[in-house]
Amino acid sequence: MTTGELLLTAWQSDVFVYAVAAAGVVAYAARMQWKLTLRALWLALAAAVFLLAFVSPIGVLARGYLFSAHMLQHLLLVLVIPPLVLSALRTGSKEAPNSTGAPGAAGTAGTAGAPGARRFVLPWLAGVSAMWLWHAPTLCDAASNSIGVQRLQTVSLLIMGCAFFWPIVGPRTARRLPPFGAMVYLFAACVACTLLGILVTFSPVEVCSIYAHPVDGLGAMPLLRDGWGLTAKADQEIGGLLMWVPGCFAYAGGMLAMFARYHREEAADELAAKEAA
Repeated sequence: MTTGELLLTAWQSDVFVYAVAAAGVVAYAARMQWKLTLRALWLALAAAVFLLAFVSPIGVLARGYLFSAHMLQHLLLVLVIPPLVLSALRTGSKEAPNSTGAPGAAGTAGTAGAPGARRFVLPWLAGVSAMWLWHAPTLCDAASNSIGVQRLQTVSLLIMGCAFFWPIVGPRTARRLPPFGAMVYLFAACVACTLLGILVTFSPVEVCSIYAHPVDGLGAMPLLRDGWGLTAKADQEIGGLLMWVPGCFAYAGGMLAMFARYHREEAADELAAKEAA
């Protein structure tokens, strides 16, 4: 098998994946009262990434062939799809109630009306544990061996990812973290993700032992091992680096977005003060 043949043939049809994607689209359409807006493009992109993660060669190779493909799939489920979905849910309104109940600018409400830090502990733990929990060797092997466990893993990763990003890009503006609080929130998650990435990259023990001895139903292992040079150890190292580097780039991108949001809110406050003077 050549690389071209692998990319052309390693596609699969999964009714569960199609059902989840369709259910998400229908639920979103119902929430938006069946009115199509530009924000629906975020949901369309999220659905496309979700399908790519499972029916494309990424999903095929993640099922017991390559740990690196498995890790890429997880990053898409936790760090890419949830913020896209939540961005689609935002109403785009410029006003939200502040802590006193009076209407105010979104930037002011995002700071003054933000709930206490304790409300963000569980979402943060959910986002971080999404990676740590499912890369415990027992659960990682179970998800690779059982389609039922894998589906449970998929749904739980999406839910935990949405919970993590809710305080950052959730539809309720007044309940989001203020910009600098959001940057600390994301930086702490980046540190936790980095630690796990380092652990996986340099661990002498297979995180998921199934990837060390794949069952080669496709006949792709000669290409992966000899053609691509992906030994079990190299594959695990690439998986760890994917979590370590691109994962932190995702958090860093979020921090930059929060910094830009801070300056937008400052400008909006200054403009409001000048108009009131």
